[in-house]
Amino acid sequence: MRSRHLAKSKRGGFAVEDRQNQPTVSSKNVQDQQTQHLLGRIFERLDRVQPKHQKVTESIRSIRSQGVRLMGSGPKMSQNSKTKMVVLYQAAQKQCEMEHSYLEQILSDMQNVRRLHLKQRMSDKLSRGSLMVLLAQHAAGLPLYIGSIDGHPPPLVGAIPQDSDEHITEGDFVAAFVEDIWILAEVKKQISTYKYEVKDVDDDDEEGEKLLTVPTGRLIPLPHFRADPRRHAHALFPVGAIVLALYPQTTCFYKGIVESPPTGPNDDYL
Repeated sequence: MRSRHLAKSKRGGFAVEDRQNQPTVSSKNVQDQQTQHLLGRIFERLDRVQPKHQKVTESIRSIRSQGVRLMGSGPKMSQNSKTKMVVLYQAAQKQCEMEHSYLEQILSDMQNVRRLHLKQRMSDKLSRGSLMVLLAQHAAGLPLYIGSIDGHPPPLVGAIPQDSDEHITEGDFVAAFVEDIWILAEVKKQISTYKYEVKDVDDDDEEGEKLLTVPTGRLIPLPHFRADPRRHAHALFPVGAIVLALYPQTTCFYKGIVESPPTGPNDDYL
């Protein structure tokens, strides 16, 4: 299976490398409850950020002050002083890692709130214009991937494709090749190892939700995160890459060629 890649286009949508049921009232209530629960947890955790950051600051301050004292008047440290400094650095590293992990939990909750909000909005009866604005806002607000310093971005960050043997999560957006065109669709269900049921996001059938059965090879999952060009330039589409981007005010993709990749975390492709 050929690799599949994704990007975000300057025209407010997603780009991908070219390869060949209305919710019930109860479900909306569940989504509201989930959103409120997540928001409550976010605010609760935000109150604890400053104390955790203070511990990091104190550990760094301790390294500086103890370093000056242990150096003494000589240009070299004794072995005993070096051992003490190593202990201080290890303690500071542990505090930094704990703060980083805690902030990642908050960012994860924020991402889940964002997804729930999009689901709630799309479950409403939207005009075409409102839907296009909503999708453009969602694409523009795609979160920036923030990983560990020595870590490698996972699949669905920028242009990094999802592994071909990984299943696509229900509710994820994909580019689906249907009737000789690529359309923006939402995955509803995996019906077999090689087939999914998807919904055209522009489907306004009043008689009910129309689901399309599409082979896995004709589905390209859209990215979950933007890649930071300053840290993960390898996760960007290079100049000359052939991609698919959304036509303005539509949910259909067209072919394009990358002329200039992003240079900053908030920049788009040209």
